Amino acid sequence: MAGPTLTPDLTGNPFVEVFFEDLHEDAATITIHRLSEDRDWLVRGGVEIATGVAALDFEVPFKTEASYRAEQFDTLGNSLGFTDPSSITLDYTGTIIHQPLAPAQLWAPVRILPDSVASLVRPAPGGEMVAVEGGTVARWIGAPRQGLRGVRVAVRTDTIEHAAQLEAALGTYVTRQVGVLCIRTSTSIRWPRTFFARGDLALTDHDVRFGGTKTRFDAVMDETEPPFPGLVVPLLTYDDLDAYGDYDVQDANWLTYTDRDRAYELAGLAG
Repeated sequence: MAGPTLTPDLTGNPFVEVFFEDLHEDAATITIHRLSEDRDWLVRGGVEIATGVAALDFEVPFKTEASYRAEQFDTLGNSLGFTDPSSITLDYTGTIIHQPLAPAQLWAPVRILPDSVASLVRPAPGGEMVAVEGGTVARWIGAPRQGLRGVRVAVRTDTIEHAAQLEAALGTYVTRQVGVLCIRTSTSIRWPRTFFARGDLALTDHDVRFGGTKTRFDAVMDETEPPFPGLVVPLLTYDDLDAYGDYDVQDANWLTYTDRDRAYELAGLAG
């Protein structure tokens, strides 16, 4: 089976649309995988989705090759094997922090500050050195090496709006959010290119009190697993399509439902 068609979009929070047209004739659903930085990731919004549905990957790293393929399943859930892969390198320069469950709504471009350049530690917690009978050296018995711990993150937003969006990504007094952020950057800092992290952001007024627009955020963050990739707030909703026009208008504008569901330019039309 041919690999997917990969279409980058850099107009907002950068993403790649992943769409499979050539699938097994008995395929009813697919689960999309991305291989990047030698890690196999499930693509958010691409877990057990119907054939003919595209996934939007807002977690693809910047300036790093990413390869996509899908496992195909029949109506009974039996695996029909994987498609061939397709690869892409998202050519975006900068740093973006977003809320994984609402990547199109809660995101902000930031600048990484020098205080972020600190030592990085991936601990191997617990365990002990055990002397083995007849052995000349001890054996380590313990847990495998973990993700990054105690990472110093210092960033700056350049507008009041972006500062508010970054704060909202962790939740407001009214709206709760999962307490994990996704950080993607093209800089040479030695963080994972797709860095899921948990930590409280400390806000410092950089120059707003003097009439400026810059705000600094500092945190000590730990690397975490992302929220379950089957969960995501859709970019395009049926309300957006209804705001565009009734079924007659939609049928006149798009040849197939797949074409309609990929009209991302209508996202947010319903307000």
